[in-house]
Amino acid sequence: MIQTAENKKVICYHCGDLCLDESVRLDDKAFCCNGCKTVYEILNDHALCDYYTLEDHPGHKGGDENGSQYAFLDEPAIGDQLLNFKEGNVCGVTFYVPSVHCSSCIWLLENLHKIQPGILKSFIVFQTKQLEIQFNKDQVSLAQLALLLDRLGYRPEITLEGKTVNHRSVQKALLYKIGIAGFCFGNIMLLSIPEYVSYLGDFNGTFKVFFSYLSLLLALPVFFYCASDYFISSWHAIKNKMITIDLPIALGLVATFTQSILEIISRSGMGYLDSLTGLIFFLLIGKWYQQKTYNSISFQRDYKSYFPLAAAVMKEGKELFVPLQQLNPGDVILIRNQDVIPADGVLEKGKARIDYSFVTGESALASKCQGDRLFAGGRQSGESIQIKLLKKVSESYLTQLWDTDRSSSKSKASGFTRFTNQVALYFTVAVLFLSLGTYAYWYFHDHSIALHAAVSVLIIFCPCTLALAIPFCFGNAMNILSKNGFFFKNTATIEKLTDADVMVFDKTGTITYSGLAEVHLLGSLTEEDAQYVKSLVKHSGHPLSRLLYQHLKGIKELPIHDFEEQLSQGISAQVNGNFVRIGSRSFVDVLTDQEQHETEVYVSVNNQVKGCYTFKNTYREGIPEMLRVLHRQYRLHLLSGDNESEREMMLHYFPAGNIHFHQSPADKLNYIQSLEKSHKTIMIGDGLNDAGALLASNCGISVSDSSAHFSPACDAILEANQLHRLPDYIAYAKACVNTVRFSLIVSLSYNIIGLCFACMGLLKPLTAAVLMPVSSVSVVLFVTVVSNMLARKYKLKQN
Repeated sequence: MIQTAENKKVICYHCGDLCLDESVRLDDKAFCCNGCKTVYEILNDHALCDYYTLEDHPGHKGGDENGSQYAFLDEPAIGDQLLNFKEGNVCGVTFYVPSVHCSSCIWLLENLHKIQPGILKSFIVFQTKQLEIQFNKDQVSLAQLALLLDRLGYRPEITLEGKTVNHRSVQKALLYKIGIAGFCFGNIMLLSIPEYVSYLGDFNGTFKVFFSYLSLLLALPVFFYCASDYFISSWHAIKNKMITIDLPIALGLVATFTQSILEIISRSGMGYLDSLTGLIFFLLIGKWYQQKTYNSISFQRDYKSYFPLAAAVMKEGKELFVPLQQLNPGDVILIRNQDVIPADGVLEKGKARIDYSFVTGESALASKCQGDRLFAGGRQSGESIQIKLLKKVSESYLTQLWDTDRSSSKSKASGFTRFTNQVALYFTVAVLFLSLGTYAYWYFHDHSIALHAAVSVLIIFCPCTLALAIPFCFGNAMNILSKNGFFFKNTATIEKLTDADVMVFDKTGTITYSGLAEVHLLGSLTEEDAQYVKSLVKHSGHPLSRLLYQHLKGIKELPIHDFEEQLSQGISAQVNGNFVRIGSRSFVDVLTDQEQHETEVYVSVNNQVKGCYTFKNTYREGIPEMLRVLHRQYRLHLLSGDNESEREMMLHYFPAGNIHFHQSPADKLNYIQSLEKSHKTIMIGDGLNDAGALLASNCGISVSDSSAHFSPACDAILEANQLHRLPDYIAYAKACVNTVRFSLIVSLSYNIIGLCFACMGLLKPLTAAVLMPVSSVSVVLFVTVVSNMLARKYKLKQN
């Protein structure tokens, strides 16, 4: 609480507004209304008053007390439309909360579980102001959640169609400020013309004083309204013990404004109000120009165009692979074992056992029956199921789930990002002291240019050019690579891709075709046995199962029960009362020491081995040449759950000591972890039996073969038919990294040269205000143009 003895003004402890009286008090603290008092009581009761230590008066006024306006959310028909997840008593919902503005808001909203029993976890995306909440519906309802947010001062905006930030209103406000600043700047210049030409005669007396005060009047809205964003940003940064690019600008504006007022009041001059308003005008124009430029070359990913996955749609009893963005409500899709559900739907056929760990982070299987609703992001475990879609696929939601997979080893900022953040911080501090030194020097040598020189130092400094090079270069590269079938989780993945010195490949389904091989049967299977085989392999997404399913085209399918799949081993189920197993020798209990010369899959019915399918793998187009190129750049390793029948062929591309067969998922994980102790690895697999290895590697790449079967643990998804182009993709990524390095050197050089001119008094604040945004835009244009040129060089983009 802040109270002054002179005027007895009392400031609200929660929100900082003026208290009209002191009637609303609690714990010797004054509040402007009962809403703020209520919020304080809630926080105090749950030992969350650390909220007030992060910022002074960070709160918002509390809202509706009885919550009647949110009662409609408890209507099942409405609530179900808002939920993006529901399993048992656990639900997930996303609210748009536009009043989020600072670190205190983030801290409070991510600690809601300490306030309201039933809230499991909450996460706020500050840029979009979207609050994700998972809660127990038996302990708290949707209406109670909305009411809690309202009482805390974060009124949720609820629309059934979803809510996004209205960028047009932000752009319109900026245009208003530019208009006001331009009008005032022009008129102040007109009022200053007599001062400009005063060398022709004296300009003193009443008119000079009148023009001076009139100029000050015009400068007030420019300083307090048009430049307010710089002051607000700087104030929040100072309160959080941070330094941002806006701080030097704000200090320069305050210094110029203060000096001008002193000169006008003392009648020693008209001040620098023309320079001040012109400076703000050009800064705002630069800000607008930057935004227009950034929007025109925006690197935001178009998920619907680039997410390289498809789903099997059932039409007239046949499977037809359809890109996710072409799926529509009413389509019936087939989900095999370990496939991810792409959109909300209703279970039409089969027994579902859904793992929602992709959504909730908790690994537990939920059994579902026909007619039950299934949610996007769940992964089927067991026999294949058919789902009738209720919604179109939200690929941005799937990618959001993918991107929020935050393992400790992969969530750290990239090296470039850490470097630029540190340089910008230290550079900003240095410039503040340099500005003070410049003012002190010129004050004693030429007082007339002291303020201009000091302000120019503050304005010309532009560390944002350092920060912009990375997202725009890497972001543009992500767009280009996505159009070529290589989809990245985030921009940091590009740096990870170029850091590695070891590359590890899975074999089956990665460097071999998952749907093309010569299949032969050793032994004899009855027609009924063949039906058993086809009925089982239909439910598995393993490449060998899919090969067998295609091989047995025309064979009748039978219903199955108790389907199970052991990764890297085999599958089993009950078919017509018979226990059927299909898999490796050990899985079906084949006792033989005979050497294996080909990939083998055995068939057992009621514990009797009926036969064996052999596969002669077909390697993907261009794989031999790709491996030869990569061999010159990386230490190559091969991990396979298959037998050693193709060891001799692999020796042409991999060192003998780096080839390992009979690898279980656990073996692959342990192998990658051992390599990571002394190397940075790229793991390339299909995401079936190597999800743990993908997660443990420095950069995990999942090879997608037109199915929804991808691993959330990976850093990138590569279309299988583009695998042979991997050396070009990596070369392009390395070239983009070098481009960023060069742009960082240019940016640092520009700042140093500009500071030298400013310190020497050779640069006016208006000139600095023009050069600052130009430098940012030039860096953005440079990295964008160069990354496009490099794309043409590596044949990733047409001329």
